[in-house]
Amino acid sequence: MDERRARDKPSRILDAVRAWAADLLLIAGAVMVAVGAGLIYVPAGWIAGGALAIAGGVLAAKEEPGGDDG
Repeated sequence: MDERRARDKPSRILDAVRAWAADLLLIAGAVMVAVGAGLIYVPAGWIAGGALAIAGGVLAAKEEPGGDDG
């Protein structure tokens, strides 16, 4: 039984990565936009970061329980 659980572990990890990949890419993109704006003009970076955080919060609040799978 332990062999079977050890074999299934990598697939569970890959499933978790696939489930979170889109969210992680969105977060990484938001961070890059905010940092890029901050490199041009520091207050613009804070404003862009805040706006992207608000947008992310709205998207998370509208997301149905279970995500794409449910």
